[in-house]
Amino acid sequence: MTGMDFLAAYDAIPQDDVPQRVALLRRAMTTGRAELFAELRARRPVFGTPIGVFVTRHPDVLEVLSAPETFTVGVFGPALEDVLGGPFILARDGADLHWRERGYGQLMLAAEDAPRVRELTARIADEVLDEAIGRGADTFDLVQDYARLAAARVAVAYLGFTGIDEETLHSCTRRMQWAFAINPGRDPEIHAAGVAAGRELRDRVAEVIARRRDAPRDDGPDDVLGRMLSTRLPAEYGFDDERVNANLVGYLTGYQQNATQCTATALKELAVRPEVLAEAERAAGESDPSRFDAYVWEALRFHPFVPVTPRLCVRDHLLAAGTGRQTLVPAGSVVLACFASAMFDEEVLDAPDEFRPGRPPAHDLVLGYGAHDCVGRYAARVIVPELVRRVLLRPGVRPLPGAERALDYAGTPFPQHYTVRSGRDAVPAP
Repeated sequence: MTGMDFLAAYDAIPQDDVPQRVALLRRAMTTGRAELFAELRARRPVFGTPIGVFVTRHPDVLEVLSAPETFTVGVFGPALEDVLGGPFILARDGADLHWRERGYGQLMLAAEDAPRVRELTARIADEVLDEAIGRGADTFDLVQDYARLAAARVAVAYLGFTGIDEETLHSCTRRMQWAFAINPGRDPEIHAAGVAAGRELRDRVAEVIARRRDAPRDDGPDDVLGRMLSTRLPAEYGFDDERVNANLVGYLTGYQQNATQCTATALKELAVRPEVLAEAERAAGESDPSRFDAYVWEALRFHPFVPVTPRLCVRDHLLAAGTGRQTLVPAGSVVLACFASAMFDEEVLDAPDEFRPGRPPAHDLVLGYGAHDCVGRYAARVIVPELVRRVLLRPGVRPLPGAERALDYAGTPFPQHYTVRSGRDAVPAP
């Protein structure tokens, strides 16, 4: 299916043949998402389907995400709290817990940490790259041998998961995120695996917290968990060690898989554009990394880790009121706010199909928008680009020629393998 022909095929299916309509829609989302969204923006920007109302225009996506009292996280919130074993900010809307703990999260994951976190990421990334290249093979797996390990080691050092191995951090969060975020059919086996993984990770974190409580206060590392344990909140907030645990595990669940896959997908988007890759390589070598960072975020606009975020409409709402596309969204509707479409809205972005680093911040929805945007955005904005930057600073460590798009998901929702050359024959970096 190519060009503007999805809607014709969809409309030709009888309305009561829901399975066939859903199958066509899911196939288009999997094999031709960009083309599907372009057609919907042009012809049916608010598109009602059996699986939800697709909202594809930039201002309409922002409208949905700006009204959490109308468009709630009720679609995935209960599943997330099952996985985490308790309340969490991403699973709540407008409640005292959400706003209080969001503010708490912004204090714990402070903006002032960014320079230190970038230096930490650079050091860890270089260590992991040395290990991967040092094995002596001509290639290595960017996801398994680098990105997941480096991301997990940053989590240990910055967040405070001291003593928990990288494989546990990565495998638990993969099962957890799969269960609450990428399980639209609520497959019971996937959900049970996520709940079990959450329990395993919370138990391990409880052990870490107990050790840290027993240790002299001045002996602990300077990390987010240490900051949490030394912070005293009013008793009526009920912020005991279980709440510390739930929040720390929640932060990791929103970070580990996303940082891992963003490293691979951003490199892929740069590699498929040789001229852009060459520009990014030059920017990577500059002392100020800010120009390079813009290349990574523009790359992720083409391959966001959250292409669509669901919301539950709890009251009738006239979306895009006063425009030619205004649509009444009935209470009880699942609404799918399409980030991957909004960031290509031709009426908002200039030449959206062109790769242009440094677009206005309002055009970048990779880290979300509104009440549920990324609470750890300050750390994320340096960790993700630095993980990519350290790769480009290694001569010859690049995706295999002709296989730049060859991300292997291995039957999961997340990239699992991406083969790159080890650069053993290249001139070492000074």
